[in-house]
Amino acid sequence: MSAELLNVLFAFQPDAPALKQKVQYDKAARQFVQQVSNIAPQHFSKGADTPQDVFELLDPTTNSIAYIYALLARIGTATDGFKLSKGISDQVRPGGSLWNRMVIFVDSFDPIQIRYAGNAWRRLLDEVDKIARLTGMAALAISPIRSALLRLDPASGTFTLTHLHFIRLCMETRSYVAALPILDNYIHTIPGQLPQIVLTELEYSVPGADHTNSGEYIHHKSGHSDKVNILDVQEYYLLGAMAYIGLRQFKKAKEFLEHVLISPTSNVANGYMLEAYKKWVLCSCLALGGVKSIPRTVNGPALKQMRAVSKAYDALGQAFVQLGNLPKLRAQINAGKDLWLEDGNTGLVNELRDQQYRFYVSRLSRTFSAIPVSNIASNLGGSAEELTAYLEKEIKDGHQNAVLEQTDQGVVLRFFLNPTEGPLAKSEKQQQQALFEQTQRTNTLADEVKSADYRLSLTREYMEHLRRASKKMSAAGVTEAMDTTWDDGGEAEEDIMGDMH
Repeated sequence: MSAELLNVLFAFQPDAPALKQKVQYDKAARQFVQQVSNIAPQHFSKGADTPQDVFELLDPTTNSIAYIYALLARIGTATDGFKLSKGISDQVRPGGSLWNRMVIFVDSFDPIQIRYAGNAWRRLLDEVDKIARLTGMAALAISPIRSALLRLDPASGTFTLTHLHFIRLCMETRSYVAALPILDNYIHTIPGQLPQIVLTELEYSVPGADHTNSGEYIHHKSGHSDKVNILDVQEYYLLGAMAYIGLRQFKKAKEFLEHVLISPTSNVANGYMLEAYKKWVLCSCLALGGVKSIPRTVNGPALKQMRAVSKAYDALGQAFVQLGNLPKLRAQINAGKDLWLEDGNTGLVNELRDQQYRFYVSRLSRTFSAIPVSNIASNLGGSAEELTAYLEKEIKDGHQNAVLEQTDQGVVLRFFLNPTEGPLAKSEKQQQQALFEQTQRTNTLADEVKSADYRLSLTREYMEHLRRASKKMSAAGVTEAMDTTWDDGGEAEEDIMGDMH
């Protein structure tokens, strides 16, 4: 490798004293990205597999920008426009030297530097996805992509198309647990154009600054994602809900489905919304014991359309809430078995049968401290032996805080309402820890809400709203109109958030 090329690759040193100020760092990083992205790919191959190999000289953590462009160049040379598995070099295949370097890089890159190399970051993850698929080992791309997402944005709160590609991979390979580190995070920002305050060159506004919100460095111009539309977001939440369903986390699935249902729409329900509504009815039953009120922000005309094509699901939900009337629920299930199969909801529907038993037993705990199993069986229309076996499994799986006791009157189910008693008992320390974790989650969400409110206050639409409200108050004689125009001639400024979805 020539000395001239080495001088270019080592020109950017993030820890240099001259770059301590964020504005100087920003300028140097941008110039370096422009320089290194224009290096011809063949230059990165000189001295390959020798002590002069670029990968032997560069450190993925310290020289992240140079390293990622070197990776892309070498991958491009090794694949050279491949379309079939047989065209992929052994170096690039999972387990090969280049693949291993990619895995090491996504676990160790400097996230501040990669804020300036968004296009390269996205291209690298696309290559990981493509290589894994073409070699028939798609599941091996999940971990590297997840690592890259979380390293760039530890809260994974700004949505990118990589989020969508990631959940597609997880669903295709049925890797539901592997999706949780991403799915369990709140999405608080959809990439759009930046507010005017962030487009300045102030010390706190550049990508390398200490931002509290990742949306300030992941946006349309950063290159980390192509433009996101509403269908991308709906698909992500629908697939995420299906992952939660696969893990039997029905409450979280229901919440994800509601994100699809409340999506902005021009009075028309699209296919994602129709599918989400059907699953929402079933998950509501499984999570809450019945279909509760739908979020008020769901578009009215769209909701009517969803309900018009989901009458069988609504009827199933109504049958489910009649706890103890298992024959009616079974009749509804059998009547629509072809529809459930066609919609891909057979597994969820069948889950309702067991869950109706569970909710019925849970409701008994509100009235009885103990009850003979034979009494429950007579109400449900089954045998005491079958119900006893079912209850044993429920208790073992942690669904009921109860025990089965053998008495002179037969087997008795005894409930424990005190959380410190019974098989599900938690110590005071465990309860405090659970409360602490919930408080942390609440505080995190509250911070994101405050941040969203602040971003909203910078938009032209919000200023127009303030202007109209102020004029109405002034006309009513309440107060003088507040000057919120920010301009002299009254003409509207450029909509700097116009592409935000």
